[in-house]
Amino acid sequence: MTLGELFDLCQDIELRQAKLYASLSLRLGNVDERIARFWEQMSTEEWQHHILVDFGRALCVDTFGIDSPVIEFADIPVQQITDALDAHERKVSSGDISLDEAFAIAIAIEGSEADAIYMYLLSIMRKAIEQSNQPYLMDRIVQVEKDMTSHVGGLVKATQRFARDPEVIRKAHRLQAEHI
Repeated sequence: MTLGELFDLCQDIELRQAKLYASLSLRLGNVDERIARFWEQMSTEEWQHHILVDFGRALCVDTFGIDSPVIEFADIPVQQITDALDAHERKVSSGDISLDEAFAIAIAIEGSEADAIYMYLLSIMRKAIEQSNQPYLMDRIVQVEKDMTSHVGGLVKATQRFARDPEVIRKAHRLQAEHI
């Protein structure tokens, strides 16, 4: 896989996740206005991730070239990631989804290999910033890393507040422990 292909994959995933969370806001927003706002916020954050990946692509193209091989992710389960997203999208679009199921989907998404791709690309962006001697851009990456912790923290708080299934709540806590 090349760096360009990895950026393409990550952008596609982030966009699909943003759309999925926006759909959850529409489907479950009638339960409670706070739930609608939560899913809207999750969607907005995924859209911001999509934009940052595009920024990182431009930075890395200038520094490394888009066709450089990505050895660390040679065995990335791309099909598994896209199959899982397909299944989540089908479930949400069916309209037959409970709030607990929505939280379970979000927890699965935020704990998936897709998150590892995003974090890996952030590390590549850090290297590009260092090599291109543009240290003023590093603050942007540091803020994104903080936002990722906040993103997961918001999911955990919402799960605790609105989910009814104790197993879903436990999964949210495990996800948060992985992101500390």
